[in-house]
Amino acid sequence: MSKKLFFFAGEASGDQHASVMIRKIKESEPETEIVCWGGDLMQAAGATLLSHYRDRNVMGLIEVLKNLRTIRRFMHQAREDILSHRPDKVVFVDNPGFNLPLAKYAHSLGIFVHWYIAPKAWAWNEGRIKTMRKVIDQLDVIFPFEVEFFTSRGMPCTYVGNPTLEFIQGFRGSGFGDRGSGFGSQVSGDRFQGADHRPRTTDYGLSTTDHGLQTIALLPGSRPNEVQHLLPIFVKTAQTYSPSARIVIAGAPSLSEDFYQNILTAHHLNADILFQSTHQILHEASISGGYALVASGTATLETALHRVPQIVAYRVHPVTYWVGKYLLGIKHVSLVNILLKRELIEEHLQNLTIPTLSAALDRLSKNRTQILSGYDELEGMLTLGQ
Repeated sequence: MSKKLFFFAGEASGDQHASVMIRKIKESEPETEIVCWGGDLMQAAGATLLSHYRDRNVMGLIEVLKNLRTIRRFMHQAREDILSHRPDKVVFVDNPGFNLPLAKYAHSLGIFVHWYIAPKAWAWNEGRIKTMRKVIDQLDVIFPFEVEFFTSRGMPCTYVGNPTLEFIQGFRGSGFGDRGSGFGSQVSGDRFQGADHRPRTTDYGLSTTDHGLQTIALLPGSRPNEVQHLLPIFVKTAQTYSPSARIVIAGAPSLSEDFYQNILTAHHLNADILFQSTHQILHEASISGGYALVASGTATLETALHRVPQIVAYRVHPVTYWVGKYLLGIKHVSLVNILLKRELIEEHLQNLTIPTLSAALDRLSKNRTQILSGYDELEGMLTLGQ
């Protein structure tokens, strides 16, 4: 009797990480039936896509409240899909705001709950662990220190390697991606090995090094509202700070080229837009002595591991900012600073101006050696135990 698995991923990074797991399961156990709430990569890997993450891409307290009715509708539909498909196992990938209530529901039905990429309870909202202990049967974590953190709080877990680090070390050609890891452990019942995390390196049209130009990489997020807010000021800042540099936007797979072009046109701006090329863009920025302007999220870690000095800039609703900073006591928003427990890279929230960010880039240039040393420390933290 074949197994049935149900995957849930709520954003582009989750789609990417889950797709690797799904592909390996399909290779080793092709008869396994997999359905998902995810994205194009998970579908291409062999899962039947029931709902796309781009349709429910909402972030921020006020934004969630504004879309509460829609979110409730999606939550109801997700529960209905779990109930109708009755999988042997549900695999949740990050996205705790939406996934943790679903994990509770799946557990109530007697379905095995596997969670990959733990909620960052060590940074904020430690209270989630109480629910996690009750509803998660298997927890796989991607930071070595998380094992001690969760285990000491009664939540056993397994460190399975960091997928972002594995992608990038594979990209460098170190052979890291060939020797495999426990990535996505025991999803199908048996631990599978040897996932190839290396992106396919092809010519993406980047010719920065050929012409001696500096590349400034722009990673303004993946959600429509954050890109609309951040992209214009990112481009203007880059043009102001380094008029001769090549400015390259890393396009999110959930957004169209027209979406980016319309924003640029509305603000009378020009920049290159490349899709499925984030690693190549950051590599070019690194070897050309360039920089990056980055929205918070996994992209800050990717940028650091590519050794690109960066400025993190973000803007949310004022109420969301106040709750996070003063009520929840969140000190940092970038993974780099959160993991290092200090401000290695500057974080500019809310009050984003071209002079402020340009001055930050100038400081970045002067502190390049210090920042790269911090990046080495960060990679050492993630490499531990691999």
